[in-house]
Amino acid sequence: MAKRHHNQKGNLESLFLHMEELVLANSGEDEFEEVFKLLIAKLWDERSQQSRFHCHSTDEVTFEAIAKLMQQAEKEWSGVLDDVKPRLTPEHLAICVDAISKHNISNDSLDVIDSFFEFIVAKSAKGAKGQYFTPRHVVELCVRILQPASSETVLDPACGSGGFLLHALSFVRRNERLDSVEELQNFCGEKLWGFDIDARAIRVAKALMVLAGDGNSNIIRLNSLLKPEMVGLFNNTDEPNLTIEDICRSRIKRHKGFDVILTNPPFAGEIREKHFLDCYTLANKKYRVERDVLFIERCLELLKPGGRLAIVLPHNKFAGNSFDFLREWVLKKARILAVIGLGRHTFLPHTHQKASILFLQKNHPSMKISPDYNIFFAISEKDGKNSKGQFILCESALEMGDAWDTIDHDFSEITENFTRFLRQENINFKD
Repeated sequence: MAKRHHNQKGNLESLFLHMEELVLANSGEDEFEEVFKLLIAKLWDERSQQSRFHCHSTDEVTFEAIAKLMQQAEKEWSGVLDDVKPRLTPEHLAICVDAISKHNISNDSLDVIDSFFEFIVAKSAKGAKGQYFTPRHVVELCVRILQPASSETVLDPACGSGGFLLHALSFVRRNERLDSVEELQNFCGEKLWGFDIDARAIRVAKALMVLAGDGNSNIIRLNSLLKPEMVGLFNNTDEPNLTIEDICRSRIKRHKGFDVILTNPPFAGEIREKHFLDCYTLANKKYRVERDVLFIERCLELLKPGGRLAIVLPHNKFAGNSFDFLREWVLKKARILAVIGLGRHTFLPHTHQKASILFLQKNHPSMKISPDYNIFFAISEKDGKNSKGQFILCESALEMGDAWDTIDHDFSEITENFTRFLRQENINFKD
């Protein structure tokens, strides 16, 4: 007999599975979209203190009340919702509203909400187009290695659900006590930037940034690989033709590149358009090139001199003979700070693809680097997942909470060793 899921207060994944059993699987509607709309309506109800997200006298009255909350939320947080009308029947909607009303989203930690959005997006996407959401302890590892500051601009050009941006924000808040509403909004509104071509992922990222500090204005849908010289070459009206440079030119004063880029571009997919490839050196005159290769060149192009990059890549980019050209090109453009190998289970259950993280600092005219400089290498021997892709929790963790503290991994040891390496090499990111 199939296991029944119960709506446990404070457990949003349990809530989703419970609603899926009761209603969603038989509604004929998109499960993610309907739950996402309801969560945004609930969040707006809590933020605006209307106390209208509950079951009313009839299912029809409940339907109208929730629809109004959705409309208000989209008006205030433009771009978060794609459709402001509930698609469930009034009866089905009332069942879901009753279940969600037991939770207080605003009081849940951002890690809980982030984990839940990752859960339902991954469940609906199932690794489509090689877009696997980065486990949050891996995201935190990248952030702790590069140490973004409140004075620095942070970009993720393949932001997905916004995990890297959220953790960069959390890191800055912890280390610089960025607590006031004004400081938080200024940092989110001026320093955090996320772009992605996937419309659904962008809406999730916007919602996360609303929760984090109402800074959703810099989460924008576009093709990050599109360069200014390419605009006009493509007539596909289904994809946005704005470039990152277009956005920066209009929104950032005296912009000369980003200080920090944290990203995990799609592992799969190839670019075949000749006019597109002609604009990339790393296309190397080939007629098809994997997207992540182009993302390496694009990220270094978007960094300011001296800027720092963390990029998650399939293992073949580090060891495959066919990518010698890529590695030689990178060595000419940047100092390699570190290479950290991830365990084979890291991206399960979505893919067995083994990956590593490349950390770079873009060359600067004032940087004097020995041609035989040292590079920090590390291999994770505890990736925090089992062979089924389930998280392995620390013995002291009773349930899944903050990923860094509750998942059984060895990243803390790696970050401590890297910090020691920076001191030994006299590398200071704040210079």
